[in-house]
Amino acid sequence: MESYRIKSIIGEIADGIEALIERKVIRQDADVILYGLERHSFAMRTILANLGYHNIEGYISDDEVLVAQYQFDIKNFACRFLNREEDAINVWGVEERLKPFDDGALVLVASEKYAEAKSRLEALGYEENRHFYIVYDFEEKELEALFAGKKKMSLPEIQQTEKEILAYMDGQCRKHGLRYWVCGGTLLGTIRHKGFIPWDDDIDIFLPWRDYQKLIEVFEETENYSMLGFGTSEVNEFPDPFAKVVDKRTLIDENIGTVRKVNPLFIDVFPLVGMPDGGEERKLFFAGYKELNRSIWQAFYASNGKTDVFPMWYEKQRAYLSRYDFDQSDYVGVLGTAYWEKDCTTRQVYEKTLRMPFEDMEVNVAAGYKEYLDHLYGSDWMQIPEESKRKTHHTVNAYRES
Repeated sequence: MESYRIKSIIGEIADGIEALIERKVIRQDADVILYGLERHSFAMRTILANLGYHNIEGYISDDEVLVAQYQFDIKNFACRFLNREEDAINVWGVEERLKPFDDGALVLVASEKYAEAKSRLEALGYEENRHFYIVYDFEEKELEALFAGKKKMSLPEIQQTEKEILAYMDGQCRKHGLRYWVCGGTLLGTIRHKGFIPWDDDIDIFLPWRDYQKLIEVFEETENYSMLGFGTSEVNEFPDPFAKVVDKRTLIDENIGTVRKVNPLFIDVFPLVGMPDGGEERKLFFAGYKELNRSIWQAFYASNGKTDVFPMWYEKQRAYLSRYDFDQSDYVGVLGTAYWEKDCTTRQVYEKTLRMPFEDMEVNVAAGYKEYLDHLYGSDWMQIPEESKRKTHHTVNAYRES
């Protein structure tokens, strides 16, 4: 799909580190200090280790609370699992490590707030490109060019486009006799608001695993709509165990920290899979997928952020989702979402399907939706949250041709 791009931020950080090694800024005989306590600074440590550089002195951070928490956690870990506490990685506040002035300090920064880090370091007397170096500046001119001349979409425009995708999906599933139900926040919105949660910007549906696979086979691509992701011909170098139906007239820009994705605006399509009958076995089933997911990301970091490792794991993911038959299981659920064990109910939830209003159309709702929503959100899900909590959990900017 021409409008699909994926940029590995971890890969870009690796390129920046390799460039500093080539310039002999990073050397085996000079200890390195990493600025920050978040995924990008942790990624720098992994990348350096992958390249054979183990001379990491430690991390520094402006966040005093986080520094204190990490110092406690590291000491706790060291006393349990290390022979000597000094073998553990160091964590300091910025001034704790860099005052008094240390002319031999070598600080690497990979942060979206580089300007703030630079200002802080310079205030302590340190010079850019002598004492501290930017590894990655988070500017993506190549990706930004994709949005040139396109109109940014408002939330109502995003919702309208997603509703049209949902209407197309509803028609596809009904035409081919496939079971589907709205899920997650889309189901909550259907029941509580008869449409979108007003501040939400996405739509989720799921299908039993066999129906999900059948949908991929029979999906009718049009000038406007296509399907990409897990199990489709467009696996797209990303490990999510679900697919997307997209509107090809749009583009979205989504930054999830490890990668930055550009693809058309979409609705998410999840496979709903069988689960073991016993409670402990279900916990182990979820834990097993968490371990598989961890292994996928470990391979990604071990490759210094190469996204072509992700499709290599598809067959193992597919086999895991196929372990238990949906129609023969007493419990069913979804793997790979943020809800984990909460995303599991009895199969009775789905024995009957209701048609219910969603904005100006109707959608499929599982008749046992109360059990599902109670599991996911707690029993007070009909309560409207206070205004400060009415926000989306996504970081998406959407564009349409002008």
